[in-house]
Amino acid sequence: MKRIFILLAFAVPFLASAQLQSPVPEAGETFVQKVVDGFADIMNDTGGPGQSYDLTYLYNPDFGAVSSNGSFVSVASTPNGKVFAGSDIAVQADGMYTYYSYGDSYEYHGGVQNNLIVAYNDTEVYFPFPFDIGATSEDTFACEYGTAGITVYRTGTVTAECISSGTLGLPGMVYYEDVYRVQMTEVLVDSTFLGTYEVLVSGDYFFSADYPITLAALLNISTVDTPITGEPVVTTSAVGIWLDEYVVDTPETEAPSFVMLPNPAGDQVTLVGLQPGAEIVVYGMDGRECKRQMVRLGMRAELLNVSDLPAGTYVVRCGEGAAQQLVIHR
Repeated sequence: MKRIFILLAFAVPFLASAQLQSPVPEAGETFVQKVVDGFADIMNDTGGPGQSYDLTYLYNPDFGAVSSNGSFVSVASTPNGKVFAGSDIAVQADGMYTYYSYGDSYEYHGGVQNNLIVAYNDTEVYFPFPFDIGATSEDTFACEYGTAGITVYRTGTVTAECISSGTLGLPGMVYYEDVYRVQMTEVLVDSTFLGTYEVLVSGDYFFSADYPITLAALLNISTVDTPITGEPVVTTSAVGIWLDEYVVDTPETEAPSFVMLPNPAGDQVTLVGLQPGAEIVVYGMDGRECKRQMVRLGMRAELLNVSDLPAGTYVVRCGEGAAQQLVIHR
């Protein structure tokens, strides 16, 4: 599912004043995505800026949402980083590493799952930066890789159009400003002496320069498995995907310098093992500061009142110590 999440493009002339700019991913940032079967088509987009995209309906207990966790890591820190030296950043998710570049364009370099390495000699350029409202782009890509002693030849095309911009509403009544709706279509064909396997992914993607991962996507997916002998096997599906959590400035792994009890918490949480005189700072998932409190001198434990914070996931940092996640339940 994560592989489907990224797609498209090339260079395009200036057509409108509103532009999707390049984000700046950093190693250590983490995220959680939710995936459900099905979605409703967007009907009220008139094009241009000032639109409102309401996807708050995507979360429904009957839909059976599935979570997917991921993180951005440096290319050099990955087991096969030298193969993807031309990429800027890697994403680790669902047992897979995928490699990307930002800057002039949003570009996919390939990925690694288990011992299978798929490195694009002709990278897949999803779309250019900046990407103007009303602009279109297209790109072709190719690679060759081996699996189970079989050589696979991959070719594909990807097209994109920046339709509009506006406010995006996601489940949990979370809203993002300055979001761009991009319609994308990707066709990927893997060919071997045994036959071909074709994947078609098309739909709406919602991007922001503030986040290096897609905020939401409404996708129609079809596959055609055509053996040398026999009839093609066709499958189709529709999925809705959205960003559920995003944590910035996550420190490198280290032993926690303090303990939070309880966690998950209700209206208050006790922090133990603090440095007296340090400040406790609570950050939201978007990196913004939500609460600040001084640790009283002579105290190694502090009671933190969180009754004024909405339910959700936060990052708590105390002084120079390691940051920790705090979940608030109501």
